[in-house]
Amino acid sequence: MLTYDISSRKGLPKYEYLYRCIRADIRSGTIKPKTKLPAKRILARHLSLSVSTIEAAYNLLVEQGYVNARQGSGFYVAEQSSSLSVRSASQTQDGFAGIRKIPEIPAAEPAQNAVQNGHPVEQQTSSPSQEVDFSANRCSMNLFPADTWARIMRSVLSDRNPELFETVPYNGLLAARQAIASYLYEFKGFKADPEQIVIGAGTEYLYGRLLQLFGPRCVVAAGDAGSKKLVDISRSMGIAWDFIPVDEQGLCTDRLYNSTATVVHASPANHFPTGIVMSDKRRQTLLTWLHEKEHRYLIEDDYDSELRYEGTPAPTLFSQDEYEKTIYLNTFSKTLVPSLRISYMVLPPSLASLYQQQLSFYSCTVSSFEQLALASFLSGGYFERHINRLVRYYGEARQNLFSLLDKSPLMTIAVRRPVPVGTHLVLHIATARSDEEIRVAAHKRGLRLSMLSDYCVTPTVFNIHELVLNFASVEVKHMPRVVTILEKIFAEEIASAADCYPTMQGNSQ
Repeated sequence: MLTYDISSRKGLPKYEYLYRCIRADIRSGTIKPKTKLPAKRILARHLSLSVSTIEAAYNLLVEQGYVNARQGSGFYVAEQSSSLSVRSASQTQDGFAGIRKIPEIPAAEPAQNAVQNGHPVEQQTSSPSQEVDFSANRCSMNLFPADTWARIMRSVLSDRNPELFETVPYNGLLAARQAIASYLYEFKGFKADPEQIVIGAGTEYLYGRLLQLFGPRCVVAAGDAGSKKLVDISRSMGIAWDFIPVDEQGLCTDRLYNSTATVVHASPANHFPTGIVMSDKRRQTLLTWLHEKEHRYLIEDDYDSELRYEGTPAPTLFSQDEYEKTIYLNTFSKTLVPSLRISYMVLPPSLASLYQQQLSFYSCTVSSFEQLALASFLSGGYFERHINRLVRYYGEARQNLFSLLDKSPLMTIAVRRPVPVGTHLVLHIATARSDEEIRVAAHKRGLRLSMLSDYCVTPTVFNIHELVLNFASVEVKHMPRVVTILEKIFAEEIASAADCYPTMQGNSQ
């Protein structure tokens, strides 16, 4: 029988404390997969709790994928995938004051709209005649816990917190920064003082402030693919950029020694859109370069790293940088919805002090209303449940797309690039057509495509014929149609490959 000291919950709701205890036992292996949990009434009697408390705790475990509910049979511990098991086992209690816990709220009802780049767009209908959009890395509102978020916002308003009506500090509300610091400790494995955290409306805003802090004489190095927007920001501020090649091991860090760069932008956990994870050797080379001279800094962009399906994530470079010269950058815009525009950066202590001295005259660009709602969403465990739901949903969608591609004759002319993180995959096609010809051919057949060259400032022969298939907002039922369209687009290439290599099978990496 499960036995826990409920009196040790230290202010947590009983159902949430029980949920955390069972979750910890499942993660540690104390409770094995396929184990049947005690019946609700029996456990309630054993722990002197109400049946509704047990039911609420069990429901949370089901929502996060730790437990399966079987009709008429009970609750059973699920097989733990790597995406769940890699989350930090050392879960701490919140330990931060000033953040109100919200009672459990039912899962979100399907909403009607999607968002793209922060702007509402029409969502694709289920009609097969409608265009399928594989070009935008957008989130579907169907997966956003809209009811939970709305309930939290109503609670924030009803609390009439004085901070709602006061000027927001330049770096964001303390409650929001405390909640982010707690999240980073629990899920990213590093400690950050809330005073090191700066909240802003989107990574573009934060990049702008960083570049202003570094000054016009700095030179920023970055991989070509995925850096278009950053280049536009730097050019508007008169700051030079130096492009560094990216290969299958990530940013070619040895090339930094031939560069005049003083600041490096890198995404070691997920170089979007290539999906490349930086190798351990490259990570070490980057840190070595960083530490060799004064006034060198690293911007670590951890975009989309929460959505991981394979392997164990490496520690952040921020946590490995003993010299405190790394700026950690992340956003909630992808994992929640882009229209919320809530991003944050963690500055090393020296830069945090300099930022306060030089740039604290800038007002925070995220409203206190949204920040208080985010604080409650994080501290109440809703964000963790939401991420687990996304990982399960996108993991299944990803495997479905993989299966369709691997069975398709398209793979006689294609190579699937390994992308273990995010909501897209990269497909290299052996064709003589230009990227624009491929895009036009797809559009005529009702499919919007994006190419790797679209994300490059200076596309080269190494960036062409690479399809970036963003499946975040595409329903699983539309995926067979997408593969069929791709087969029709490249029918000539497939036929030619069959003539040359009649026994050739599909391949992937």
